[in-house]
Amino acid sequence: MAISETVEVESKFEVGADAPAPSAEAFAPLAADDPVEHQLSATYYDTADLSLTRHKVTLRRRTGGDDAGWHLKLPGRDGRLELQAPLGDEVPTEFVDAVAGLVRRRELSPIARIDNQRRVTLLRDADGTAVVEFCDDRVTTESLVAGGSASGWREWEAELVDPTLPHSGEALAAVAAACIAAGAQASSSSKLARAVGPVPEAWDRGVSPVRDALGEDLRQLLDHDPAARRVTMTGVHQMRVAVRGLRSTIGSYATELDAGTAGSDVDLAGLIEELKVLAAVLGKVRDIQVVDQRLGTIAAEYPEDVVTLQTRQRLRSEFDAEEQRAGERVIAALLSDRYLDLLDALHELMRVAGTEPGRGQPGEEPIPAEAGKRRRREAEEMVLRGVDRQFAKFSKTRTRTERDLASLDLSLAQREELTHVVRKRAKALRRNVGSLPDRDGLNVAPLRTACQRLHTVLGEVQDSVTARRWIRRIARRAEAAGESTFGFGVLFEHERGFSERTLAGFENDAATVTAAYRELSESRRAVRRKKSKGGKRSRKKG
Repeated sequence: MAISETVEVESKFEVGADAPAPSAEAFAPLAADDPVEHQLSATYYDTADLSLTRHKVTLRRRTGGDDAGWHLKLPGRDGRLELQAPLGDEVPTEFVDAVAGLVRRRELSPIARIDNQRRVTLLRDADGTAVVEFCDDRVTTESLVAGGSASGWREWEAELVDPTLPHSGEALAAVAAACIAAGAQASSSSKLARAVGPVPEAWDRGVSPVRDALGEDLRQLLDHDPAARRVTMTGVHQMRVAVRGLRSTIGSYATELDAGTAGSDVDLAGLIEELKVLAAVLGKVRDIQVVDQRLGTIAAEYPEDVVTLQTRQRLRSEFDAEEQRAGERVIAALLSDRYLDLLDALHELMRVAGTEPGRGQPGEEPIPAEAGKRRRREAEEMVLRGVDRQFAKFSKTRTRTERDLASLDLSLAQREELTHVVRKRAKALRRNVGSLPDRDGLNVAPLRTACQRLHTVLGEVQDSVTARRWIRRIARRAEAAGESTFGFGVLFEHERGFSERTLAGFENDAATVTAAYRELSESRRAVRRKKSKGGKRSRKKG
């Protein structure tokens, strides 16, 4: 089936039912075509719990207008990516695959019907090129969820015809200004969002800090699932970050989660193992994407008589082929029953985590105010215990690494391997610290910043390690083909020097993490002393 793709960049406006639309002169210097009217009717599809809508994905079947067919809209960095397939009775298989992680094995069914009497004016630049499409919409909707409801309103839309055209952004801003001048108000709500109303959270927040941390990581994984299936650099990276976050949270709070999952079918060890496998699949393509971009940037810094055009072309062709193969493995993994089983297990973990009796679940008696405060203190202490455990692991690894670095005659590769372990410990500690709020006198920010700094610095070293592996591999292939490998040697030494210089500051960055943890510990003691004095005063008054 032929699937077309466009990037949707638009501005939306709320406007009164009787407000006059901007005149053609108001859009100058853009020239306005004669308006064209369309009668559009769209049925929107989602799961029963509105998973697509919650993750800012829209699936609809629309009739009327120039683009009748199935439309799937996905979030993107530069605008929403819109996929379009021919009109048919069933959701296209390609669209089902694109949102399989959000839908899982559940049914897609109609959630809303939206009819739209649209008046379209095409706006052109001085060369006659269509730049902006201005739409005057009179909308009526029928919600098919939560008992159903009907509504109607009028709105204006200004959408770029081709976001890649020079100065298209300025043209859209000018049209938006004309709409505001005509009395409209900017709106960020889509027609579907207004039709179905607020979408409930997938999980109740505040039940427990562990559950909140798990829920945030799972939300991020699902948010980026559609982009990862398209093997975009951001999608793969962010999904990998979420997978590692889930592994870290489950590992850090295994004791608490064991209590919450007792008697359920959740296998925490099995979950961690499956997440590890998924991270490895995502990591392969992510490493290729990062190194490809990294070496392309470095090569551009050298003249062509040092890193020749042939060397650059060899890099380009090798990475294109490798990324395609790795991307195919990512797509296959995300379409597999194994991945869907993992998602089902994670949702089951979210259902039972932090829901032991007495935690204020639906159907239980409301929690008294004093008991609620006690629960919040217990929750904060639980997160702090997780921070303590992760810092102990970090400190032990740091001490051992610095001892070996000082006492042993190590190669650069050995030093990089040792510090990579420290990086992983710093990353795990940073995740736990991220669950702590900056309140109640706790000095959290310095530790969060120090962990991020160390993780970033050592992450750059690890990227350099990976880049050198690829340089050696590609250079051997170039040599076998009779090509000059001098340029690869230049790139290799560039990366080697970068790693040497970066590792020189490792110990200072690691020491900053330890100092920041001590600041947090001191602030915790101060908070305890303050609360203790407050409690004594209360007892004396009593």
